Amino acid sequence: MEKKLKRHCQTWTNTAFVAVIVLGSLSHARGQTEAIYKAQFDSANEAYARGEFDLAQTGYQTVLNDRVHFEAEFNLGNAFFKQQKYGLAILHYERARQLTPGHEDLGTNLILANSQISDRIEALPTAGISELWQGVVAPGRYIIWQRLMIAFWTFGFIALAARIFANNLGNRRIWGTVGTSFLVMGIAFSCLSWAALNRITNDQSAIVLVGESPVRSQPGLTGLTLFMVHEGTKISIVQKEEQFTKIELPNGNVGWIESKDMEAI
Repeated sequence: MEKKLKRHCQTWTNTAFVAVIVLGSLSHARGQTEAIYKAQFDSANEAYARGEFDLAQTGYQTVLNDRVHFEAEFNLGNAFFKQQKYGLAILHYERARQLTPGHEDLGTNLILANSQISDRIEALPTAGISELWQGVVAPGRYIIWQRLMIAFWTFGFIALAARIFANNLGNRRIWGTVGTSFLVMGIAFSCLSWAALNRITNDQSAIVLVGESPVRSQPGLTGLTLFMVHEGTKISIVQKEEQFTKIELPNGNVGWIESKDMEAI
């Protein structure tokens, strides 16, 4: 019996040792990957500072090929702006805004970029509460709401477990109230997390990237041209059919354009 117990202990010890080695290796590999991304990002920043905006653009795009990175999106937008590629600048500013809504410098740069484009489309009036809600459930908030959801659910169940084991009636009531409150907050953050995730998966916005694109009454090149949209215009995607996309402008106008003339945010 004693030998069997020793064998089990040795097995668990070996397993734990292997697990530590594996976790250490993964941590080391992740650290190396982060160092590579940082070096690429810093190199792109140096190129930007030297005025080599095309080289900086390539560096930021390399970082963004494999990861979501606010600073790289923001700086890539700046690099395109310096090259007077305003459609691409607005595209990456909008992507950066999804990650970090409310960023002051980003908001300023986006206004400057939009001032350079041809179209001046007045959006339909919306209630202030709607704009506030859009900011709360912006895609960039998803991670925050998700982490808060997990934290409050965890604390809620811990508090309810403490209530079960509490001997004093007063303490049980306190732990019950605390646990219930945490769970209610967890439910609220679950709803916010779901709403932000829904924005990520269903947000169908795009930026026009060609100088000028005709908006037609039907998909195809034979439809009646209703109006033109120009580089940098932000549009909503309504429906896609092969090489053509039905779009809606902020003022409510709808029509079809060639899919290649735009890129989704």
